[in-house]
Amino acid sequence: MATYTTATTANNIPAVGGSSIPRVMSAVINMSTQTNSAGDIFEMLEIPANTLVLCSGIDILSADTAGNSGTVILGDGSDDNRYVAAAATTSAGQMTPVTSTGTNYVYAAADTIDIKTATGAMNGLLRAWAVVASLDSQGLKTDTDSQTLTFA
Repeated sequence: MATYTTATTANNIPAVGGSSIPRVMSAVINMSTQTNSAGDIFEMLEIPANTLVLCSGIDILSADTAGNSGTVILGDGSDDNRYVAAAATTSAGQMTPVTSTGTNYVYAAADTIDIKTATGAMNGLLRAWAVVASLDSQGLKTDTDSQTLTFA
């Protein structure tokens, strides 16, 4: 089992007019060009501290044909299946449904949303996505807010 950290920043739809406007983050991984085996973790989306994840999921863009009946899970450093407990990668076009579990999660510290191979090596094309909103005024990876009110 290995953990792979992305060398590329995920594509974001920028928040216009302020950091607290929800935005979509997404990243695609081609498992046919990436060495992988059961239990490998791919850090897909960098989530800054003080971020609310409204929902997250996986899209199967190209089906796995490696013959392992591959499944993947989607989570983070604290809960490896926070967002998706199991998604079969054998059918292209499949999208994980947004459910009440794993929604509206607040990250107090920076983390990543990760795809983990659950059952074996695969060769599909997968997209991890998340709808996020910053809870601080800067939208940075660290908590830099300071008090802006005066109390009597």
